[in-house]
Amino acid sequence: MGKRSLIAVLLLTLLLSIAAGAIPAGRADAASVSIVNGTDWKDTAGNPILANSGNILKVGSTYYWYGEHATGGTFDAVNVYSSSDLKNWTFRSSVLTKTSAAELNTSKIERPKVIYNAATGKYVLWMHYENGSDYSLARVAVATSSTPDGAFTYQGSFRPLNYESRDMTVFADTDGSAYLITASRKNGGANDTMAIFKLNADYTGVSSFVGWIYENGYREAPAVVKKNNTYYLFTSQASGWYPNQGGYSTASAMNGTWSAISPFGDPAAYSSQIENIMTVTGSAVTSYIYMADRWNPLNLSDHKFIWLPLTLNDASNSATLNWYSSWDIDAGTGAVTLPSQVNHALGKTATASSIASGSSAANGNDGNAQVSWAAASNSWPAWWQVDFGAPKTITEVDISWFMYKGSEGYYKYKIEISNDGVNYAVIDRTTNTAYGFTTDAVHFTARYVRINMVSAVLFNNPGNWYTPTLHEVRLLGPATAEAAGYSTFEAGALAGYLIRHNNYVGRVDSGVSPAADSQFRVVPGLANASSVSLESMNYPGYFFRRNASNQIVLQQYDGTDAFKQDATFNIVSGLGDSTKISFESYSQPGYYVRHYNYVLRLDALSALNTTISKNDATFKRTNFS
Repeated sequence: MGKRSLIAVLLLTLLLSIAAGAIPAGRADAASVSIVNGTDWKDTAGNPILANSGNILKVGSTYYWYGEHATGGTFDAVNVYSSSDLKNWTFRSSVLTKTSAAELNTSKIERPKVIYNAATGKYVLWMHYENGSDYSLARVAVATSSTPDGAFTYQGSFRPLNYESRDMTVFADTDGSAYLITASRKNGGANDTMAIFKLNADYTGVSSFVGWIYENGYREAPAVVKKNNTYYLFTSQASGWYPNQGGYSTASAMNGTWSAISPFGDPAAYSSQIENIMTVTGSAVTSYIYMADRWNPLNLSDHKFIWLPLTLNDASNSATLNWYSSWDIDAGTGAVTLPSQVNHALGKTATASSIASGSSAANGNDGNAQVSWAAASNSWPAWWQVDFGAPKTITEVDISWFMYKGSEGYYKYKIEISNDGVNYAVIDRTTNTAYGFTTDAVHFTARYVRINMVSAVLFNNPGNWYTPTLHEVRLLGPATAEAAGYSTFEAGALAGYLIRHNNYVGRVDSGVSPAADSQFRVVPGLANASSVSLESMNYPGYFFRRNASNQIVLQQYDGTDAFKQDATFNIVSGLGDSTKISFESYSQPGYYVRHYNYVLRLDALSALNTTISKNDATFKRTNFS
């Protein structure tokens, strides 16, 4: 090679290296985005994402999300959405509809999965197929397309090698082979045993029966992922639309031997049923996402998507799934960022109204959702409590409830909060209808939290025979409490008169009893951390806010933006005395808290035009703890 040629090659190599370092592959359109669980997800046009029980396929730098939509319990369409960041999804098309073939016109299509066949250049869609009225056919159906988002051509439905097939998935291996894993029938019961089949070369049919797994285990909702040389098979129990304990097995080959089932998550899989494990291969790391459906058995149209980061451990061939209401992922790098919240309940002193033999109150906050605290009898109500030992700020309450497969029940409960262990504020959740797992957005600072189990409502047995039981309580919040102590506020021109709440109305009074009615935690503003909010000491989670009449009232935090803004105030130099303070409304700038006939309200600055009115809007703060 000549000198000039060598220099040219070196320069080209250098330029390519610089370019590769400056713009990592796949990063052009990706950035860290937040995945928020339990909410209504919408596409980029603002419409609900209609893609139940599907999977995600990456083509180039674009992710395609396939899923099914039903109307009135029968098939409407398999839809596909696209995204570059896994957060913002654009509707592309309905790749299969009820008009695509005659037998789809009145049918059930469930758990659609798309895999790509590199040899044929085809995208192959597999589905569970039934007639429109029951589950007697137990078939699969297949459709193909040359593009990921074009119309798929329906190939028909059939029983694989004449075996029954219901909940199913397909998996394309790294060597080009592909498999059908499905709930089937071996010993006489529908879905009693799962079957594995190998697909033919073009992935449109079944070539051979590989073997049975989970004999008489009644498992469904299979999902397969491969990490290095280990295959992970995730499934749920069969309990209709009700959540249950998910489990997984591992093997070094698709034909086994598969390990015994190990549980993941909590006993309700965080009130979800697995649909797919997505592999995100980024420029820095490969991450795995647990994709699931959250069904409401009381209203199947009330469906939510649940996505959680899944940890697959190479050394132990184990899988770990934890709950996060929100978390971040960068589709370009593959990096997952978890929230910084601390579980303040973990390992703290727990007590209960009674304790069953062989149980322990500590089981309710030991970090292990596979064990539980149970009351000594099935007498209701019952309570479980944790003592943090010092005030902690809590912004989320997660509870894993007991469920008995076949007699699923939901708990009606109250979250009771106290600073002294004697007087409790109450967050009433007796309207709850969620099975197995609940998560409540809250905001309070306190030392004690008590879960009061009022009753349980059983699906198939109106007579509640449950024994009050908790698997795990997680109380999440920032590492440092927003305020460890409290402050009091004396009226600027009325010595001995303190801001207080009386029957939830803000006032100034002397001789306040109990004293805690005039004690407030001064915490960072709910709407603006540079401002403040005032939280009651004896009603943790209750804040002063302005109401529609501009009166200052004490109300329980409800999580809305309006509440946060109306409960936020700017501390400014005292209008009547610059050595003291005044409170300016955050949601109504120019309006200030003042007492008028001893009642607190907001008035515009223009109305505070006398020395007396300015003094009425001025307060002396003490106890700055």
